[in-house]
Amino acid sequence: MDSHFPADAPHTLLLLFDGKLATSLRQMLEGLPATPNCQVETAELPVSDAVRQARLSHGGKPLGVYSPDESGVLAAIDAGADDSLVLGSGLPSQQAVLAFLDRVHLRARLRRHQERLQASAVQSEKLAALGTVVAGVAHEVNNPLAALMLTVEAIRVQLGPLFDARNRVRGLVERERGASLDELTELAQSMRSGVPSHEANELVDEVLSASETIASVVRDLKVFARPDDTEEPQVVHLPELMDQVVRIVGREITPFAALERDYAPDVPPVVASRTRLTQVFTNVLINAAHAVREVQRSVHRIRVSIRADDDAVAVSISDTGPGIPHDTIEHIFDPFFTTKREDFGTGLGLSISRSIMRGLGGDLLVESVHGVGATFVALIQRPSRVDLLKAMQNAARFRQTPARRAQRIAVLAVDEDERMLKAYASSLREHCDVLLAADGQEAIELLLSGSAADVVVTDLAMASVDGRALLEWLEANRPELALRTIFVTTDPPPEYQAYLREIRVPVLQKPITRARLLSQIERAVGFIPNESG
Repeated sequence: MDSHFPADAPHTLLLLFDGKLATSLRQMLEGLPATPNCQVETAELPVSDAVRQARLSHGGKPLGVYSPDESGVLAAIDAGADDSLVLGSGLPSQQAVLAFLDRVHLRARLRRHQERLQASAVQSEKLAALGTVVAGVAHEVNNPLAALMLTVEAIRVQLGPLFDARNRVRGLVERERGASLDELTELAQSMRSGVPSHEANELVDEVLSASETIASVVRDLKVFARPDDTEEPQVVHLPELMDQVVRIVGREITPFAALERDYAPDVPPVVASRTRLTQVFTNVLINAAHAVREVQRSVHRIRVSIRADDDAVAVSISDTGPGIPHDTIEHIFDPFFTTKREDFGTGLGLSISRSIMRGLGGDLLVESVHGVGATFVALIQRPSRVDLLKAMQNAARFRQTPARRAQRIAVLAVDEDERMLKAYASSLREHCDVLLAADGQEAIELLLSGSAADVVVTDLAMASVDGRALLEWLEANRPELALRTIFVTTDPPPEYQAYLREIRVPVLQKPITRARLLSQIERAVGFIPNESG
């Protein structure tokens, strides 16, 4: 018979619930001229549990189920089987078995195609949300950046007399005769004409403040760039996360509506994917921002509320837009269904958001009064004590104050960016002796030449010998120094993320303050448990 089930098809799993029939089916398949790439297993669990267990054990391979009755067929499909048939007291014919395998294989291909489309849709919606907030983010960065550039120019101008005085002092020192009283008096006057000390401190404070503002915007924006398919559940404090989302999306809202935040005190933490929750909250907030533009009111409001009971934490986002008509509200989460103008979305955001919430064990609900507004409620289950403790242990960071060291610390700083190397040298030289290397290979050569280091501070992703290769060399040749290695990096590329989860090396995210870097260096030297961030 003609079959779509080719010889090189993926390994297919057939589940039966009768051991004798399973044995007979194996014998039938082995007797075929071209044996299908198929494995027959006997299940002792209930149908739904057996299918879920098979999915855990065999992943996304084609899965067919011969169920004992009609209810088992429905249970198998609901639990994730590609196809299911009722198997009576006897085996079906060879032709019927091959036809069933053919159908299982075809439906598995369709399922995988749908999964790829879903993943692509999720990423597209994330990029659409990112595009919506880019203008606001640019504004948030440009303002402090402009202040930063102007302030640095002011510092350069006001420090000019001091630089001139330094050069004149150098000239006086280098000449053979001493300086006259008039020369010294003129020199002192020129130094006093420089920037006053109190004003210099204020200018430096302004530079630091503007830099921290830019860094905070970058930190908030990073969540859009992180892949979430490998992100492990973590402890999430929802008020803090919502504040982060509001900072990014807020500029889409505030020109059109008053933004209100109403968080209950002592909201318990949840254990979930921070990235996926961020995507849901961003989508719903952007929808609310679009909704309030659809109808004229004297005052529009968007309200974010967080409440908790014994079972779940509820994040509610309400708007005073036009609301959702009664006859369409039941379709609001359908893919490609939208009540917004064409330029305001594809109709995928809410569908994807509900799918994400249900994948996290929660849900996304909607309430609406047409003509008044709408409220979307994201429900997140409260974690069990075991899950919460496990997540807290995975993220545990000891924050004891490290003991002061009398001797100076030798730090080997490795980074392919020359600006970072200069920054390490200037920021650490007061407390440390700093060696600089442009990549892992130069760092290795320094150590082989006899240079000593107490701590290695290295970038992770470098074009030549990267931080991972350097750490591997240290583990083989300088194991005591491998224990005192610190990675300083931007968001690690995907190929490094699994590696970082497997090793016990602190990872500090750029941008990083001098105090935090010094603290981690002292921890490393004292073998104090690391503080990643």
